[in-house]
Amino acid sequence: MTSKKGIIITGIILAAITGASFMIWQLPTDLSMTVVVSDFESHILGIDERFKIISNAVDESFEEMINAEMTPDEYISIAEISSTQINSQIIELVESEATDEWLDSYLNKLESLRAYNSYIRETIVLANLLNDDSTMFDKEEILAKISLLKQESIDYAQFSLSSRP
Repeated sequence: MTSKKGIIITGIILAAITGASFMIWQLPTDLSMTVVVSDFESHILGIDERFKIISNAVDESFEEMINAEMTPDEYISIAEISSTQINSQIIELVESEATDEWLDSYLNKLESLRAYNSYIRETIVLANLLNDDSTMFDKEEILAKISLLKQESIDYAQFSLSSRP
């Protein structure tokens, strides 16, 4: 017949399998990160500071590319990384669920970041044109658009500052 030792080993194996299957069911399926903000003033000030660092790096690199101190390919690498960082700030603002008191400031900051991200994308277009030796007319048109987007970003940032409680 069956031995006591065999029954005990079988029981342990079945218990381990059952326990492991329950643990799998208990693992969370939604692993996305959420941002919980309780101090909206320091949150937006932190975003402002990070934005200043990113925008200074982009603006300096853009000037270096225009002055031929940096290759367009080097600039594109910097700009793409900066664009990703700006996108993460946009997501952070959207997910913060600002209170009514801070909503206008947050929305204006969000628009400022979006305009700056568009500015970065246009500078990348210009860098690609510089790589391709396109006509001067194309470059002037892009430069005008770049200037407009940068000013739009600055304007929205000022609206954000002025609408803070």
